[in-house]
Amino acid sequence: MTPSLNQKRSQQSQHIDARRRHHILAFVSYITSAVMFIYGFKNLHAELWLLPLILFITGSCFLVNVLVYQATKKLQRACTIEALLVGAFVLSLVYQGGHNNTALYWVFPFPAILFGLLGVRHALISNAFLVLTLAVMLFTPDLILAEYKDAETSRFLASLIIVIIVCWINDHYRERSHEAMELLQQSKELQANTDALTGLVNRRFLDSSLLPALAQQSDEFFPLAVIMCDIDHFKRLNDQFGHDVGDEVLKSVAHLFQQNLRQQDIACRTGGEEFLLILPHTSAIDARKVAEKIRLQFPQQRWVTNDTNYPVTASFGVAECNQTEQFYEAVKLADQQLYQAKHQGRNQVCG
Repeated sequence: MTPSLNQKRSQQSQHIDARRRHHILAFVSYITSAVMFIYGFKNLHAELWLLPLILFITGSCFLVNVLVYQATKKLQRACTIEALLVGAFVLSLVYQGGHNNTALYWVFPFPAILFGLLGVRHALISNAFLVLTLAVMLFTPDLILAEYKDAETSRFLASLIIVIIVCWINDHYRERSHEAMELLQQSKELQANTDALTGLVNRRFLDSSLLPALAQQSDEFFPLAVIMCDIDHFKRLNDQFGHDVGDEVLKSVAHLFQQNLRQQDIACRTGGEEFLLILPHTSAIDARKVAEKIRLQFPQQRWVTNDTNYPVTASFGVAECNQTEQFYEAVKLADQQLYQAKHQGRNQVCG
């Protein structure tokens, strides 16, 4: 499987996670700010002016942050700023006490919000810092305006820690579950797209994975060269030594390809003894050199254990394409060149 196709799957997973964080960011920004404005107006005539000030400033900052995100599309930055705003709001609200000293009741939703915005690791660190700061504030009454009972503060902190632990367990195993499902899906796709004998990709891979990648990431592939390869007189080898020996030869040929191709190149088993080599950013001239290099190594190998001198050779056909629509035309042309090589005596490269 090529790095670019693995990268595509990774990008799809990241896109789904980004959508999740996007919705959490939007909810916190719009809904929470609306609630803050409502309670801010309700407390405008209260004796304590600090509460509506905290609510109006935080709500406004939430809105500014989400609007800047909508303009710049920088999700990570927006989520980090949102998390900082959440932390500042929680600390300032607990410091002030809220309406009728109810600030502690409003803290409980925010640990879950931090997990949604930051991910498990960063949210756990942020929540731990938040709990530690709150503990210092609550057990040092001179540091804050609000007055909380000792029993109230201890039970609040214990409950908050429980909420954080539950959020951590939930998000931790949610991430592990998603990773496991992604690995399972990749495993299923790999099995479906892989030839069981040689470990190379099969013909199904071309339609299900390669062609979509060519269309979506053309700059990473074109110009692209294709090489068709066919083992000469393979039926004769099978008839003389048996299919088990033939299978071992096929596996050895696959290994030979892997030794001589670059990481971004693709070796595909398309039939019994036929192989297709796909070389991104390669001209037909350079592909012919690659095919010739591989061809010259065939006589040097000891393919058959029972008869180390038994000759195994291969014929090659080469073609080039510059856009996705030409891919199968190039494969057909390379196949024609392969048959030309066989017609001219085998053990050669045409194209």
